[in-house]
Amino acid sequence: MRPDLSSPVGFVLGVDLLHIFPLEGATFLCPADVTDPRTSQRILELLPGGRADVILSDMAPNATGVRDLDHDRLISLCLSLLGMTPDILHPGGTFLCKTWAGSQSRQLQRRLTEEFQSVRIIKPEASRKESSEVYFLATQYRGRKGAVRQ
Repeated sequence: MRPDLSSPVGFVLGVDLLHIFPLEGATFLCPADVTDPRTSQRILELLPGGRADVILSDMAPNATGVRDLDHDRLISLCLSLLGMTPDILHPGGTFLCKTWAGSQSRQLQRRLTEEFQSVRIIKPEASRKESSEVYFLATQYRGRKGAVRQ
């Protein structure tokens, strides 16, 4: 039997600190803090099969105007999200996160390289040339040995 190509495929779950207006075909946890363990638990409950194929993040801290501090805070958010991958991401899955180029970018890249087969840095065409905004695209999640799901 052929699948119905007009039917939606997949499940979209958004998490945001701010309110998000409803969007057909998507489920939102908001307001919610992705770094809060209660939010992580709720994500696991909502994901079909308790796992995701893709983790996509464009989160950023509220900017202070102090470039190094803002960069460090964003890297910390990305690392927090990366720490959730053993519980949430399917082996073979993809992780995309926004960051601002800076001194801690290599630390994030190293961690991604340990856990994913391929890691690339992407600068979207829509991003201003003078912007330090870049995305890390990590594919083929290896899965962490010894990761235990509760």
